[in-house]
Amino acid sequence: MKRRLVAATAALAVATLVPAGAFVAGENMSNRVTVSGAAPSVTIPSSPSPSSPSTGSSGNGSNGNGGSSGNGSSGGNGGSNGSGGSSDGNGTNPWSQATTSQTSGTPVSSWPGVVMVDTVLPGGEGAGSGIVLTSDGIALTNYHVVDGSTSVRVKASNGSTYTAKVLGFDESHDVAVIKLEGASGLKTASLDTGAAVLGEKVTAVGQGGGQGTLYKTSGTVTATNQQITASDGGSGASAEKLTGLLETNAQIVPGYSGGALVNSNGQVIGMDTAASSTSPITGYAITSSAAMKIATQIENGAKSSAVHVGSRAALGVEISTQSSNGYGGSATGASVVAATSGGAAARAGITAGSTITAIDGKQVTSPTNLTDVLDQKYPGDKVSVTWTDAQGQSHTATVTLGTSPAN
Repeated sequence: MKRRLVAATAALAVATLVPAGAFVAGENMSNRVTVSGAAPSVTIPSSPSPSSPSTGSSGNGSNGNGGSSGNGSSGGNGGSNGSGGSSDGNGTNPWSQATTSQTSGTPVSSWPGVVMVDTVLPGGEGAGSGIVLTSDGIALTNYHVVDGSTSVRVKASNGSTYTAKVLGFDESHDVAVIKLEGASGLKTASLDTGAAVLGEKVTAVGQGGGQGTLYKTSGTVTATNQQITASDGGSGASAEKLTGLLETNAQIVPGYSGGALVNSNGQVIGMDTAASSTSPITGYAITSSAAMKIATQIENGAKSSAVHVGSRAALGVEISTQSSNGYGGSATGASVVAATSGGAAARAGITAGSTITAIDGKQVTSPTNLTDVLDQKYPGDKVSVTWTDAQGQSHTATVTLGTSPAN
């Protein structure tokens, strides 16, 4: 569910919302295990049509030039399985985020406590939003805004630009906390962590369209405690289920991710997270109470099975997006395309053509599964890695994980 409402420079990253149990194809995984192929994205149409639903007929490869599978969205031109997923039978996917450069709402010069978040990614650049929690620069955003990024830049309402560090995240709940380095005296958001009221007026604020401008768009809370299955595209294995969400008819578009859903008193009741592509748009926000519970845990350094604090661990391998590419004989697992020189894997003797089959004795069944296992690890951790080499021979070695350059 990596960049559900994140806009990208030159290419708009796509994510989809599908009813629970339905899935869409395509995935980008973080560089702690580098995956062969670029981030799922599509070319921005030259003449975007905000009201047009996605067609489910195009691929999701980098800049719209290929990719391993379709994502049910319009705009791309490649992909071997461009029909996408979760179709309604008429060639449309009403739950997918439209892949256009559209903006929505009214431009605003600034908004108290809302910042614009720009990221550098292996496949390009991304753009989202954030909510300032402290005057010295601790801010809340969606995990998918910063996932896989190698650097994060934040523009505050005072016009200053800061480099930001990811303090921690909870991928399963799509929440991350970042720290703006050297910041002081920032305007903070006023939060309302009480229960939202059905029908109350709200305003969504964020970097709509990811073009360096804040926008606001108004609506109401149309439902509470909603559940969606969200994905950037991808196989069902990569889809994430989000629960307890606020639903709104505020017309949020890519770039609003991590921005504020504000009530009529100017208080933030939720964090903009996802939206449909149909017109009118149905948007979703993580409640302030749920997001702040995770943020507090991260700020306190309280690691858990869901919350990761600090840098990611790196095994130092590039993994194929396919579960099996004929590497490692008939072994099932994560196929190694390349091993980083001097990295943990290379030092253990893992080479291109190998297939990683287990970590700490637990079977690795796919590239996604390997990433999930490493999500529980930290730099400096020692792990046992089992792999089958290109000749079909099995090996096991204990390695010390390095630090990933990617968030």
